[in-house]
Amino acid sequence: MKNANFKKSLLLTIILFLMSISAACSKLEDFSSNISESFSFQPGAMEEAVSTITDNSSQTDKNNASLIFFDYEKIKTDVTTSIGVKIKNTNVFTDYFGNLCIMGEILNVSNSTKTNILLTIDFQDKKGESLHSDKISISANYLRPESKIPFSYMLSDNKRYIDIATIKIGVDYNDHYKLLKSNIIANKENFIYKNDILAIKGKIVNIGESKAVNIELLSTFYDIQDRVVLIKKCFLEKDELLPKEEQGFALDVLFSKYTKKFTHYDFEVFFEDSVEMP
Repeated sequence: MKNANFKKSLLLTIILFLMSISAACSKLEDFSSNISESFSFQPGAMEEAVSTITDNSSQTDKNNASLIFFDYEKIKTDVTTSIGVKIKNTNVFTDYFGNLCIMGEILNVSNSTKTNILLTIDFQDKKGESLHSDKISISANYLRPESKIPFSYMLSDNKRYIDIATIKIGVDYNDHYKLLKSNIIANKENFIYKNDILAIKGKIVNIGESKAVNIELLSTFYDIQDRVVLIKKCFLEKDELLPKEEQGFALDVLFSKYTKKFTHYDFEVFFEDSVEMP
């Protein structure tokens, strides 16, 4: 008897459960009419999207493969020198972030000061066709006789440089025959190496007869082959000096995975004569 009652109770529970589901389904609204006709699925759209993704991935893989086999040491540097000015100690390499870096120095070997200096650079493929060209304005307004100034150029788009075979570098300038009356020299006093930091201290002195303004001190670092690998601008508390006046400077260089190895360094100071009397 108990089994019969239990079966009836179970059957009644199942029937009530099915009736509740049926009632819930009857209350559902049809939202299909709210969908815009423009949203309709286009035949072949999915295949086209997949094809686009595949093509992009294929192109990316090709670029990555090209970069793997890219050897910057095979790039030739074609330097065009002019009378009185030379380009030397050039270096081409890729940095830690994959940028193509071009560094070097401009040397004034004439008896006249150079001004309005403009560096021209042209990247060419194996056929000699130009891939990219640019002009670089040198920060210093005047380059005195027997003075040099470093330069740096970076090409960050790897699609532009994977086909480079030759880099042509030239320089344009104007002659400035008026001699500067101010004359600043840089003296390196000492340096220490501690905790992967090279700390350099020194001073600059105006040994000329006129007040110097717009003073800028650059430090150039070289590898064992005298190629430029790093350029640093030294911090100066003031950018002008009276005759016989001096000013100390300090420069810290951190040795890390981002820094190219160097064996020696040098300083070069740039300035202008003041237009007013000291």
